[in-house]
Amino acid sequence: MSDTPILQGIDLKKTYQLGRLEVPVLHGASIQIQARAWTTILGTSGSGKSTLLHLLGGLDRPDKDSGDVLFKGASVWSRTNRQINRYRNHDIGFVFQFYHLLPELNIFENTLLPTMIAGSKLPKAQNKAKATKLLDQFGLGHRLSHRPRELSGGERQRAAIARALVNDPDVLLADEPTGNLDEETGNEILDVLSELYDGGLTVVMVTHNNEIACRGDVVVNLRDGHILEN
Repeated sequence: MSDTPILQGIDLKKTYQLGRLEVPVLHGASIQIQARAWTTILGTSGSGKSTLLHLLGGLDRPDKDSGDVLFKGASVWSRTNRQINRYRNHDIGFVFQFYHLLPELNIFENTLLPTMIAGSKLPKAQNKAKATKLLDQFGLGHRLSHRPRELSGGERQRAAIARALVNDPDVLLADEPTGNLDEETGNEILDVLSELYDGGLTVVMVTHNNEIACRGDVVVNLRDGHILEN
């Protein structure tokens, strides 16, 4: 495993404005993600772990002059908006607790959506074949025309993982991917992530569950917006 991190957060601070009240969430958090590792960010509700994941993935900006995110050694937040959009659509894949599948689209269309947003240079037929292959890989080949409401929670999350992978990202960011599932179904999703990790994908997952955190090989503890030293 290379000593150079594929993804790095440096002195990240994030404050949210709630009316007249400023609510600091991250207080100079720094983290290094090694390529082909499974890193788990462990913390209780409100510790800032989802905020940290969003900053790493380019979904949200850190406070002004508070630090940066580096991907393969290059700054993310010094890029143009177009370059940042491409970063979070091609280099990073996202999986969320509540799936975020569009209810008006079927599962195949949801999976294919990132290729259309990104303006993929691949032929449409190739993107469609890739989406079909991923859904089949995750046991959803017979569900392509079904809408999210017609699927179980586990099926929705597997579809969300397929969508996250359709543009071949280098890093998968998973935000409490089992938090909306029962234990058995949650373990099935963790098994899917384990297979992807074993196949060489870099995985970063946030959770509040110590037992789930042990599925990865690196655990980073976050408390009250601070990374704790191991």
